[in-house]
Amino acid sequence: MDRHTLEQFRARTRRVSLPEEVRESVLDKIRIEKGERARGPLRPHREQHGITRRTFVRVGAVAAGSLAAFLGGSALMSSLGGEKSNWFALTAYAEGIDETDGTHLALGRLFNGTLGWSGGPESELLMVNTVLDLTCTGDNVKTITYSLEGENVLTEQGLRMESGLASTQGIWIYWPEGSVESYTVSYDEQPGKDSSAVGYRVYANAPLDDEARKLLVEMQELNSTIHEGGEPSEEQLRRHAELSNRGTVCALEVLAAELEKATLVMTAGFADGSTQTKRYAFSPREGYAQIFADYLNEMASADSESGEALRKDPPSLFYLTEFC
Repeated sequence: MDRHTLEQFRARTRRVSLPEEVRESVLDKIRIEKGERARGPLRPHREQHGITRRTFVRVGAVAAGSLAAFLGGSALMSSLGGEKSNWFALTAYAEGIDETDGTHLALGRLFNGTLGWSGGPESELLMVNTVLDLTCTGDNVKTITYSLEGENVLTEQGLRMESGLASTQGIWIYWPEGSVESYTVSYDEQPGKDSSAVGYRVYANAPLDDEARKLLVEMQELNSTIHEGGEPSEEQLRRHAELSNRGTVCALEVLAAELEKATLVMTAGFADGSTQTKRYAFSPREGYAQIFADYLNEMASADSESGEALRKDPPSLFYLTEFC
């Protein structure tokens, strides 16, 4: 069974009222058929409710019958027309680790592990930016239209800058061609579908807390000392790298907080003229800031070869939940 068929079955099981253990049992069998290792949950399961053997057999039969009908129908359509049905998903979601209904732990490729950030001790807001892999995967897809929804999503009027510093709290995606509202791209011309392409740049602004402000004061003082003293010492360089990494973790926390309040909307246009819309909610995994801090520290102490390997394999930090 290919990934497309598996995703279709997942979508159907979300609409069928079955005990969680029955559904997971069916999906585990599918994963085994695909040769995948059945993965345990990274989040605690919901409390399990007892069921009788009769209920289990009855519901299990329904699930098995639904699966058989679904697979049989898919096989029949394939044999008659030789064409796959319309389907699409955010790649980072489709290739992520299945957690619970509709939620996957996105692979590290969603967030490439690098963050730009700006602000100073006198700033009201910290401005963060990074590139997210928002590519789409699917069958018969011609175009994808993107937008971002949420009360914290900024419009053109919210992008005014004062003295080069962020002036409004919120989040936006600077789509190619300069739009911050929506963007439509051909499926075959998506940014990020090859390693040389540029993904979608996301900006987030949030108020500086006391910890971040103290950090920026120390960085400013250290920069002044280094500038006045000429050649920096090894200790100064070590301290500067340490402070930079701490600042990058603070920047990630800003990104995560604003991203969690927004929803990514994707509408696929198919070759037959039909459309489908899906929404994706972001949420950071437990301990994400420490996971990222450890990653940065490992990068700092790695040799060039190991550092390059780490750069290409950033940690998985975000959950994605799909809403159709």
